[in-house]
Amino acid sequence: MKSLARVVLALASLWCCTPGAQAQKATEIFIPIGRSTGLSGKLTLIGKIAAVDPQNRTITAMDESGTHTVRLSERTKIYVDLSLQRSPNRPGTLADLRTGLLTEVKFEGNDRSKGIAEWIKVQAMG
Repeated sequence: MKSLARVVLALASLWCCTPGAQAQKATEIFIPIGRSTGLSGKLTLIGKIAAVDPQNRTITAMDESGTHTVRLSERTKIYVDLSLQRSPNRPGTLADLRTGLLTEVKFEGNDRSKGIAEWIKVQAMG
């Protein structure tokens, strides 16, 4: 019984000590575009996809401030937001990124100047 208590205590301490950022990363796929607490609209770019270049792994997104070129690295996660269909979001691929679709981009290290996406969400057509 003491060993079970130790395991429970160890798991509880790991859960309590896990940084919020790690939890956010793990659940980001489930969050609709524009709803990421502390990120959306502050640290992310929300706009329409104006162009997709699969060969160079880039997209061009437009928001109220202009156009932005976004590069996809091998680590970039792509999520398809299916909240308008009342379905769970799903992992996506570069092929899911199409012109005219609403997108949200989170940049690596919150650094827009490098233009490398940590993750991209794209809203599926309703």
